[in-house]
Amino acid sequence: MQQQVTVISLQGDQALVRGRRASACGGCAGKTSCSTMGSWVERFVELRIKNTLAAQVGDEILLEVPDSAVMTVAFRLYALPMLAFVLAGLGMRSLALWMDWSAVEGLAALAGFAAVVVYYVCYKLYLSDRQNGLDVRMKRVLYTAPATASECAVSHHSSIQLSHSSD
Repeated sequence: MQQQVTVISLQGDQALVRGRRASACGGCAGKTSCSTMGSWVERFVELRIKNTLAAQVGDEILLEVPDSAVMTVAFRLYALPMLAFVLAGLGMRSLALWMDWSAVEGLAALAGFAAVVVYYVCYKLYLSDRQNGLDVRMKRVLYTAPATASECAVSHHSSIQLSHSSD
């Protein structure tokens, strides 16, 4: 998967990039007139990544995320919480039946929901000491932002001098 983003700030060897959030509607010809799931609202995502291309603020960059990384994140965000829900619910149901408690189904559902909350809290803590959950890489610079006004003036002045010296 590839995504075009803009560098909005630099901090050491890290770049904060911002781009439009990709969605299933991205390639649809009717996305501008469709109101499904709030498609009229433009969504952005910001991500801090290693600046391997020495990109500058304002540069347009092409990022690449391996498809396997997307599948891994999807598994972690959807399949594992569902598994935690089912296992905790079944475990609580078995315990409630064994202990002869009332409201077995309610306890099982509550245990399942609690397991999902605990899972997401643990996952958030797991990600907090990492850069991000994906293996995002800068692939290439698509557009280099213009230099500051003073740099442009110096560059323009030196090119004028060079053209005069060649005459």
